[in-house]
Amino acid sequence: MYNKINRFYLITLLLFSFGNLNSQTYYTDSKKLVTAVNSSPQGGVFIVKNGTYNDFDPTFSVVATEMNPIIIKAETVGGVKLTGESNVVLKKSEYVTLEGFVFDGTGDNTLVKLEGCNHIRITRNVFELKTTESIKWVFVGGVWNDNVFPFQYPSHHNRIDHNIFQNKTTPGNYITIDGSNDATTSQKVYYQSQYDRIDHNYFKNNGPRAVNEQESIRIGWSEMSLSSGFTTVEQNLFEDCDGDPEIISVKSCDNTIRHNTFVASYGTVSLRHGNRNRIEGNYFFGDGKPIGTSATGSKLYTGGIRIYGTDHMVINNYMEGLNGTKWDAPITLTLGDAIDGQSTSLSKHFRAERVTIAYNTLVNNSFGIEIGFDNNKSYNNGLKNIIIANNLITGTQNSLVKIVDNDQGDNIVWKNNLMFPTASASLLSGQTSTSFDATKVVNENPKLVFNDASKVWTATSNTPLYTNSITSETIAEDIEGQVRPTKSNPGADHFSETSIRYAPLKVSDVGPNAYEDISSSVFDFDRTSAVLTYPVPTNQILHLKNLGGTTYKVEIINIAGEAVLSSTIEHQAKDISLDTSKLINGLYVVRIYSSGHHVTSRKIIVQH
Repeated sequence: MYNKINRFYLITLLLFSFGNLNSQTYYTDSKKLVTAVNSSPQGGVFIVKNGTYNDFDPTFSVVATEMNPIIIKAETVGGVKLTGESNVVLKKSEYVTLEGFVFDGTGDNTLVKLEGCNHIRITRNVFELKTTESIKWVFVGGVWNDNVFPFQYPSHHNRIDHNIFQNKTTPGNYITIDGSNDATTSQKVYYQSQYDRIDHNYFKNNGPRAVNEQESIRIGWSEMSLSSGFTTVEQNLFEDCDGDPEIISVKSCDNTIRHNTFVASYGTVSLRHGNRNRIEGNYFFGDGKPIGTSATGSKLYTGGIRIYGTDHMVINNYMEGLNGTKWDAPITLTLGDAIDGQSTSLSKHFRAERVTIAYNTLVNNSFGIEIGFDNNKSYNNGLKNIIIANNLITGTQNSLVKIVDNDQGDNIVWKNNLMFPTASASLLSGQTSTSFDATKVVNENPKLVFNDASKVWTATSNTPLYTNSITSETIAEDIEGQVRPTKSNPGADHFSETSIRYAPLKVSDVGPNAYEDISSSVFDFDRTSAVLTYPVPTNQILHLKNLGGTTYKVEIINIAGEAVLSSTIEHQAKDISLDTSKLINGLYVVRIYSSGHHVTSRKIIVQH
């Protein structure tokens, strides 16, 4: 699915940068830009000249195609600042990219709104808004008062990537994934935008804590919680995102939250509504952030994952240094005030049922797994069919497993967990009949080691091996993207000396200036190669990273098939840079030669 989407984006860059570089019009007026874009369903590149523009508020409505898309971009990434009441609306549009703008407004409008759009890419922008109003900054939804089902203009397959969202001080979300409703029935039925992707963004400084509705990302809402979103949130960095108890609030079905990093953020990833969601391979760090206090006097904690609903998978997550408890424990299973299929009030807290929590690592948190909180006896529906297996928990204080209010007994199945309390910590606390034998929990030293490079505690060759207790599916990878055999280390990491695909994210990995591996993920040249080529488009210098040890030559070939630049690789260099300043603007192919007659190709464009 995503390979097809990514292919569209690279073809967008290649075809239209190449076709429009030499005779490009630069726009300084939003009305002229709208006229040009909306009259160009055949596609094209539309460049806004660098500068500062006040009250720049275009509304685009254009249906381009996969092979003839539209790119609306700043002259250089970060070179166009939009101030005042500036905002962008795309309505009933397809195959449009918005790239490289700095939104630094003071208005009361959503900064970018997609109404009934598909295959829109919002990339390499910076979002900031100084306002006293409750504003959703980027909104993906349907078309107001045009919602007959099946939707003539559905929202789907949009991508929000490599942006910065920063300094939010009022309610509303950084990103809201909404949808449309079927108005032909006697009772409105809501449907979420589908197959949207949020990746490689930097979310920071969302606060102070609001009473509600200041999540950094909200996917769905209660009335559409039974619809399937298939949203993917991956490889984003969240820092100091404190505005809501839910950093990411998932309120629909069939979404995936994976390979993100959360640092010093008060709150949790919350499976608030919906079913069949997957939380996988994320890193959570308290980072020494102390317990805070909101304006209303409530305590604020750095937390992990809170779970309601049915048929979720919570696997391969890493949590360290968190101080959360009750709502905000590293893994939180409260009771519920409703049962799936038995309540028509979709805003309730539906008990967790048929949930698998496996291969997670909890290390040096104030608390561990907390179960049974009944919210002052207002939640009276117990958990059902919960599997907690092959997790690794170790800590020095409080208890690794705490029964907060209500013992859930046989409704929770424990299998092959390693728990190692040290110092004053205990294994289990609370009023409970639960006891742990060797099939449920083994109390032994996990023999972890602190990895100075990734700043996490990882397994070693001496870490115990446990049999996989999950039969519902094959868990073939660990948090780092390495192979997990049938018998493996408990916790998120399985000891391996192979290369790491997913380490905790750094600032340099996300946002407008991060490079993107669009080559191997898009084209079918050599999908096993890890070579990165950036920036895209290339200006003066082309960087190649992760060249294999047997690479001996790199060539740049023009569209006539002629080698216009060649470089011999010596001393098994892994990273090189090529001077492309003397090449004319256009489309080229990079050929990477390795021993054994292996040739890898990458397409690039040169744009001065």
